[in-house]
Amino acid sequence: MTQPATGQITSNPIVPGARIRGVGVRLLLAAVAVSVLGAVGTARADNPALTGDVGLNDAYTITLADAAGNKVTHLDPGTYALTVHDHSSFHNFHLSGPGVDVSTTVDFIGDQSFTVTLTDGTYFFNCDPHSAQMKGTFTVGSVSTPPPSRAPAPAKLSGSIAAGSKFTLGPLGGLSAGKAVIAVRDRSASDGFRLAGPGVTRSTGSKFTGSVSWKLTLRAGTYSFGSARFPKLRKRFSVSS
Repeated sequence: MTQPATGQITSNPIVPGARIRGVGVRLLLAAVAVSVLGAVGTARADNPALTGDVGLNDAYTITLADAAGNKVTHLDPGTYALTVHDHSSFHNFHLSGPGVDVSTTVDFIGDQSFTVTLTDGTYFFNCDPHSAQMKGTFTVGSVSTPPPSRAPAPAKLSGSIAAGSKFTLGPLGGLSAGKAVIAVRDRSASDGFRLAGPGVTRSTGSKFTGSVSWKLTLRAGTYSFGSARFPKLRKRFSVSS
């Protein structure tokens, strides 16, 4: 038997089919990965679409529509992709109900997306500062009777007084009669923050500094806010019926 010469390189013979089987396994794994990723992407994309719209041109309007553009009154249980078009800096869109509580902020303008899972029950959508007039309801699943009325959430206002007779209160656009919560921050040791109008007269002390919260009921009419000591340093706003 002839021995290979010194330094001669020898190699094992390639078995036909072994490389083919290796390539086949890699292709199969790649196909499975693509299939899994595709299934996940499809599952996300298959969530039915809902569209909320609030405050177009700063109007006091709020709507919720399905993928076909129809007003939502009843939906099947499931997971939905909610897109909110918020057009106004003094409105917001708030959706709440069993297992769901999502909203845009009052000063936000733009589009915001949420993924919500709806179950049997009644759901509510509204603008928080103007919940008495900007609101809607719908039912989900086995609940098909007209939804019960719900007391509107109190309007939330923020007031402040700073050194130099600077007073602020807001948001004031489109206030309706009803319950309200007013958070006041008083940073002046020489004057107070005063709110007065139909059925309401509230004031922080001239020497008081700190924060207070007033829970009250606004009535239709004209109110004033500003300096507790100097009437000329007060501003006015209206509350509708």
